Amino acid sequence: MTLNLTSADLAAVGPEIVLSVFGLLLVLLDAFARPLRPAFPYVALAGLFGANWAGHYLGGTFFSKAIEASDLTRFVDLAAISAATLAVLGGAALLERDRKNQGEFYALLLWSTAGLTLMVKGSDLLVVFIGLEMMSFGLYVLAAWYRETAESVESAMKYFLVGAVASAFLLFGVATVYGRVGSTNLIAIREAALGHSLLLDPLLSAGLLAIVAALSFKIALVPFHSWAPDVYQGMTTPAVTFLSTAPKAAAMVVMVRILGALAPNGLGDPWQPLLGILAVASILFGNIVALSQRDVKRMLAYSGIAQMGYAAIALATFNSDAFEGLLVFLAGYILTNAAAFLSSAVLSAGEKEAHSLSDLAGMGRRRPFAATILSLSMVSLAGFPPTVGFIGKFLVFRSAIAAGLMPLALVGILGSLISVGFYFRVIYYLWMKEPGHEVEIPEEDPLAGAAYVLVAAGILLLGVMPRPLLEIARAAAASVSFGPLR
Repeated sequence: MTLNLTSADLAAVGPEIVLSVFGLLLVLLDAFARPLRPAFPYVALAGLFGANWAGHYLGGTFFSKAIEASDLTRFVDLAAISAATLAVLGGAALLERDRKNQGEFYALLLWSTAGLTLMVKGSDLLVVFIGLEMMSFGLYVLAAWYRETAESVESAMKYFLVGAVASAFLLFGVATVYGRVGSTNLIAIREAALGHSLLLDPLLSAGLLAIVAALSFKIALVPFHSWAPDVYQGMTTPAVTFLSTAPKAAAMVVMVRILGALAPNGLGDPWQPLLGILAVASILFGNIVALSQRDVKRMLAYSGIAQMGYAAIALATFNSDAFEGLLVFLAGYILTNAAAFLSSAVLSAGEKEAHSLSDLAGMGRRRPFAATILSLSMVSLAGFPPTVGFIGKFLVFRSAIAAGLMPLALVGILGSLISVGFYFRVIYYLWMKEPGHEVEIPEEDPLAGAAYVLVAAGILLLGVMPRPLLEIARAAAASVSFGPLR
């Protein structure tokens, strides 16, 4: 068997090639030029900018239809690169302060980003699996980056074990699909499903259920969420900034593509109710448990569970309008959640200490810039205008109502009302509560300042003038075909 590679094939994976090469460069620099460590963030940023430049590829299928490039994959490329860029900008000073700024950190981050984008480009389930594992291996190591602390080691072990289980579920699902359809290619699967419903086959339904479960682990939907709070708490902030945003968005997109291939005529029963149950459980559980949290990272973990519940409403709706709203929601979530993690980190005592809510008391007067960014992120996560968080939720809820899923939209609105209790509590601590103890916080950092400016501009400008994001999301959503619900 021979594989004839063309320049178009290589161009389709140009971003992955650039990210992989720069990751190797960082490892080599750390081995042979350690005095250059303060410059490593800039090398990583150069790799990310190079990957973005290499992302201007042609649409179509490549590598014998194993890779598919489209406006959708370009959208995910931009989202992943943006998340990694914010993690580098906002986390460089934190890592340097603790002397944890080795080249391997940035290399693993770049390689995880490459795996993430490859996963979404995969039009073959085996490529999806390879991309998922490439993304996950780097994150397993980053979870234990502060290996001298028990919390970091615990988070890495839990994330690794849960990731192994998720991989096993995914492989079982892929094997089942291959056994019943005779192919792992999404294009071939969709063609086979056009003539008759594949989901009427009990064994194939079991395989799809395993795939949905595997991706739900990565997204942290209830009941596959148990790893998230401990991992978020023990993982270093720059790494969890990336983990909590882009991988979730990629897993959501992959789930939509797989569902679209296996059910081109629409989901129908029992899949639509099942996804609706996942959405409702995640929204209510995440928001209610977040009310009792006193650690900022754990609060954001449960908040992330609820936020992905809102996104799952779009999965249950399963039409082009819902997918467009989902992409807008995910883009806003990446900006907002990155802003929340990075700004809360610089207002805490350090990466080796708990990020207690009480540490934020009075920080509005000591660090008004970072406190303003954190407050803005809380407003956007709660879904208030004029932020991009409002636009994303509005589009998702509107699509659900238009599709006749009013109960799901009402649960989403109820969850948003509950979330005001813990999001605005952070704002209260920042600006209105007197500090009970002195917290030593790091000096201002230019790179972190650049990250704050970028996220603030994105949250507000895309909230006030969302048309550019809507047009990009509409073009990306057109890459996936949706049939009418039966």
